[in-house]
Amino acid sequence: MLLAAARALSERSPARENPNAPLLPSLRELREVALEIALAVAMEGQRSGLAPRMTKEEVHDRILEAHWAPVYPVYA
Repeated sequence: MLLAAARALSERSPARENPNAPLLPSLRELREVALEIALAVAMEGQRSGLAPRMTKEEVHDRILEAHWAPVYPVYA
């Protein structure tokens, strides 16, 4: 599963298109990239028999349900 995470991260590397670009995606893309990595790891878990079978869409929805989103209170 670690390899699946590394491969998912490498797919988003800006250096794939420009060798002078950074190796890692920008922080602005962090949430989106984290979701893609989580999906890749979950799917590998299924392939390895370590996680229950479900569709990619179901896995995606479960990840979104569990994914923390920062919510800051508004003070007047």
